[in-house]
Amino acid sequence: VQEALVSARHAQPGWESTSGSERRDALMAWADALARNHALMADLEQLQTGKPREDAEYEVNDTIECLRYFAGYADKLFGHSMMDNNLHSITMREAYGVVGLVVSFNYPLMLAGWKLAPALAAGNSVLLKPAPQTPLTALALADLADGLLPSGVLSVLPGDAQVGRAVIDGADKASFTGSTRAGQAIMREQADRLTPLTLECGGKNPVVVLKDANIEEAAGHVALGAFSNAGQNCCAVSRVYVDRSIHDAFVEAVIREMDRIDYGPLIDQNQYDRVLGYLRQRSPAHVAPISRKDTGGYFVPATLFTGVPDGVPMATEEIFGPVLSILEPFDDVGSAIQRANQSPYGLASGVFSADYRKAYQVASKLRTGYVWINTYNVMPPYNPFGGRKLSGIGNDLGRAALDEFTFVKSV
Repeated sequence: VQEALVSARHAQPGWESTSGSERRDALMAWADALARNHALMADLEQLQTGKPREDAEYEVNDTIECLRYFAGYADKLFGHSMMDNNLHSITMREAYGVVGLVVSFNYPLMLAGWKLAPALAAGNSVLLKPAPQTPLTALALADLADGLLPSGVLSVLPGDAQVGRAVIDGADKASFTGSTRAGQAIMREQADRLTPLTLECGGKNPVVVLKDANIEEAAGHVALGAFSNAGQNCCAVSRVYVDRSIHDAFVEAVIREMDRIDYGPLIDQNQYDRVLGYLRQRSPAHVAPISRKDTGGYFVPATLFTGVPDGVPMATEEIFGPVLSILEPFDDVGSAIQRANQSPYGLASGVFSADYRKAYQVASKLRTGYVWINTYNVMPPYNPFGGRKLSGIGNDLGRAALDEFTFVKSV
């Protein structure tokens, strides 16, 4: 780590001093190299995560799109010019210097792209620490950048939490994706240095289904949002509030959808044991497992709990597995919003209704960083993504991500 840090500090001033158009062209060329190696990268993503081919290919495509999106910003890091009382002032956006990026195992390539692209477009050098379970695509992505980025501008450092701690300790700015507990530990450890942090942490994400919603469409989006990637998704649907008048029909529709979702195993033994621990808990809720062939690995069948009370662990704690809770139904929308907002998390949420005016009213009152209406998990690179409360600080994606990796100087 120390050798990489020295190289990054040596390379960063030269990288920042290049023109924005040069950084743009380098990122575009990197995206093109990734596109040429699309099949190989999808192979590696499948190998290290076990996810279906379609999901692995989606990650590659998303990373290509993300690199190209932020390449377009590399020559557009504008400040402001102001004149008042014969005083001319300007603001400048400057790179922080060396940034440390730590990403999780659930979307290894995509999350790396989300952070690398804006950090490099802004003129920073980067130390990237992938999750210990999934380093392959990060290493391969760095190989593709060979000859496109100056030596020392990008280093990938696989390893355990100790490596991640060293990366963040040496950085001028850090961006982390992972559990809330780990994010809190990073904040405590960096408090003395006041290191600027972006933290994308956990969620217990609610969906509110109003009585005029299209039941089949809503059930399809909810099931996909809950069970895709084996539920290993920080913004996975995990608790659903349904109007009492359509509750039973909605539950039946979700059960029909569950067996249509293709996903792979959980990432490792620890995650497998954690999820099974929740499934073994005594609960007044009804459990409806969907039978699948036992793979002998870390595969967990999609499982639905219904009639879940608000206060039990199934309704309050992030499980990070293919488990969905439909909570006790509601009779008025106001109570559903109030119950949805009770969580200490505030990452993502969804609303389903045929009345868009009503849906937007509900969306405006949900205290989460991202809200979907009549869809779920659609995340274009131009929309900022970040949470509130215990779900994190700051944003990935969108123009806001450039702000995360630059410092504003007034002159």
